[in-house]
Amino acid sequence: MLPAPKAQNKVIKIENLTHQYKNSEKKAIKNITLRIGRGESLILVGSSGSGKTTLLRSINRLIEPSLGNIFIDNDNILKAGPKEVHRIRGKIGMIFQHFNLIDRESVFKNVMNGRLRYHSSFDTLLGRFSEEDYLIVRDNIKTVGLEHYEKKRVAELSGGEKQRVAIARALSQKPDIILADEPVSNLDPKLMKEIMDLLKNICAEKKITLISCLHFLDFAKTYGSRIVGLKGGEIIFDGKPADLMEKDIVDIYG
Repeated sequence: MLPAPKAQNKVIKIENLTHQYKNSEKKAIKNITLRIGRGESLILVGSSGSGKTTLLRSINRLIEPSLGNIFIDNDNILKAGPKEVHRIRGKIGMIFQHFNLIDRESVFKNVMNGRLRYHSSFDTLLGRFSEEDYLIVRDNIKTVGLEHYEKKRVAELSGGEKQRVAIARALSQKPDIILADEPVSNLDPKLMKEIMDLLKNICAEKKITLISCLHFLDFAKTYGSRIVGLKGGEIIFDGKPADLMEKDIVDIYG
């Protein structure tokens, strides 16, 4: 008999997760149960309205699910109080489709926002950051290839450069998990590949668990170590990219 997998290898455990938005007759997600291992690159696929974003944003409680549990390293984020939620969220970086950056601020200041979890609101207001903060931020800006753009305003950057800033900001949290909500949908095909290459390679090197929503199935197959297909708020495929057959694609997308 094979030994049971060690509990510490499972960074996220989702149990019976269900959510129904107000004024909606249908459930956005229904009774979702998932185990996500440390260092996995898991990609959520499905048509618009399939529940991908609802599931992703429930993980860091940007959405309050109606029912269920989400354990992050054995801490149930859905049952935690405000201080505990803040602590757990500190382990989770987030990358958005529309970047969610402060356009009027510099690249450096935007990336420094990834260090806010380590400081009080008062210190943040006064701009009190440590030498370690500055080293971490500069290192992450260099990691995403923007070392010559530190003082440039984000408003002056291209879409691909903005997403690099967002990646550097997420990395500056020193996260165990990165959630990427359609991170390349606003980019042209060349930049889509560049950003996904960068994101996957960084996460693999740093052993960060990456969970992405992607519209493009070819990208999901290329960049995922595991694909979860959703339809009508339910999981109808969960496996390796090589196991995704034509029948599964039809089941997912109709």
